[in-house]
Amino acid sequence: MIAFLGEALIDLIGGIGADGQPCFHYYAGGCALNAATAAARLDSEVLYVGKLSADMFGKQMQEHFRKNSVQVVRELCDVPQNSMIGFAKLDDSGSASYSFYIDGTTVTSLSSDEILDALEDRDELHYLHVGSVAVALDRSGNEILKALKRLDPKPFIFFDPNVRPTVIDDFDAYRKRVLSIARLSSMIKLSHEDLSLLFPGIASEQALDYLMDLGVAHVVLTKGKDGLHWRSQGSLDVHVPAVDNPIVDTVGAGDTVSGALLTYLEEHGMGTGDPIDEDHAREALVFAAAAAAVTTGRKGADPPRRSEIVIADR
Repeated sequence: MIAFLGEALIDLIGGIGADGQPCFHYYAGGCALNAATAAARLDSEVLYVGKLSADMFGKQMQEHFRKNSVQVVRELCDVPQNSMIGFAKLDDSGSASYSFYIDGTTVTSLSSDEILDALEDRDELHYLHVGSVAVALDRSGNEILKALKRLDPKPFIFFDPNVRPTVIDDFDAYRKRVLSIARLSSMIKLSHEDLSLLFPGIASEQALDYLMDLGVAHVVLTKGKDGLHWRSQGSLDVHVPAVDNPIVDTVGAGDTVSGALLTYLEEHGMGTGDPIDEDHAREALVFAAAAAAVTTGRKGADPPRRSEIVIADR
């Protein structure tokens, strides 16, 4: 089983209505929800760890999880706090910028005890995905860190910081929290933009070396149209190109990469004991790139099902 810890929210994405006037289309979203959906659609057994509201958006997200075969923690459903909402604006290339409505929402009210209770006695749980706005917010981020420190035994922790400067009150405190979670993680997936925000003025290779020095076994760097890069302490250094396809928008592409990588690792029983060799790392990246290409080819965070993924000869 793969568990996904972090935010489930509603994305309101700017667009044009049937009457030609500007409007917002709403989608279930958030790092954990999108990545959990991606992994579940790729046939993994998936658990979402987070609160879901009794409000109309919370009901929508609960239905989204049900339809996509994502398990939820019943004790964390239908809570009185409101759902978090994110507004996304797309530029001409399909890249999104965000504003979030956060205070008093389900994401900020999750405690470390609730996280640990949700994960307790789950012997089948081998992988735990952690990210991203939930980590950026001081209250939820500190509770997540506290839970990870207390988690015993620890599964394979996959961390996606997905840095969102607009929700970070104190960047120094946030960076310290990110590095603390990194020390507890087996794999970190982040973008070039994340790397430059966390390590300003430092070359990418040096920043990756720094993460390795913290004890992170594997780092996957997403580079947009330039593809994916996997480095490890075991001397892996693997690049694969992105799939060349028309891009509708990039919402959920990184989360799809996360879900696909975790699905691959789980299916091959890798990362929790057996070393990951170059052939498997390359195959995993090709699989993740193909999955992300489907997501970027349609509106909103809409990860593919297994049957939709096409692996081209490389």
